This record gives sequence, C-alpha cells and structure tokens, in this order.
Amino acid sequence: MNQFSTKAAIKTPIRIMIIVFVAISALFIFGKAEFLKSNVDATVVLAGNLLLFLISLLNILRSAKAADNPNPHVFVRVFYGGFIIRLFACAIAAFIYIYTQQGRINKPALFICLGIYIIYSLIETTTLKKIFNNKKNNG
Repeated sequence: MNQFSTKAAIKTPIRIMIIVFVAISALFIFGKAEFLKSNVDATVVLAGNLLLFLISLLNILRSAKAADNPNPHVFVRVFYGGFIIRLFACAIAAFIYIYTQQGRINKPALFICLGIYIIYSLIETTTLKKIFNNKKNNG
C-alpha cells in the first residue's frame, strides 16, 4: 500500500471523528443547563472530549504513516505507543481534575468521558484494522 492510498484511507475516519467531536461539543455547549439539572458538569465533558479527540487524531495520523513502513514492527510500536500516550494523558488529566476539585468529583461527567473514550477508540481501532488489512491484501 503506498503513501497516497493510506492517506486516502484515513480521510473518512478523520471526518467521522470531527463530526463526533462537533456533535458532542454542540450537545454539551447548547444543553449545558439541562445537563446541570442532571448533575453533569459540561465543562469536564467538553475538556475530556477535546483531549480524547486530539489524542485520537494524533494516533491515527501516526499509525497511518507507520503503516507505510515496510518493517511491521514500526506499526506495532506506534500503535501501542499511542495506547500508552492515551492512557497516561487520561490518567494525568483525571489526576489534575481530582486534585483541583478536592473531593467534589462529578462522577456522571467522568462516566460520559469514559463513553467518549470508547467511541474514539472504536473509530481509531477499526480504521487501523482496515488500513492494515488493505495493506496485507495489496502488499
């Protein structure tokens, strides 16, 4: 699989990620009052959405570039490196949030962030699986 086809393969998932990011952000910006009634801190969800979107976008771009490398170990290292980056970034963000809130954590917002994490992870994983399968079938 050449560089051009890998770039073409990630256009659709990146568009999907942007749509998901905008939809979640719009939902929590325009529905902030409703979510406050349900005890959901929209600011926490918006910050989590932005963090997860940026990390997932970075991981897809890095992994797509690594998929073109003839050495398959490069792709595996980049994929697992992205997983570690996401894990540590989320852990650091959660630590900062918990530390600054001094025990007043908004659990519903954290669970919504967990759902957003799963959504972005599914988009990223299915994209990389398709890229890798196409590379294997064409190469």
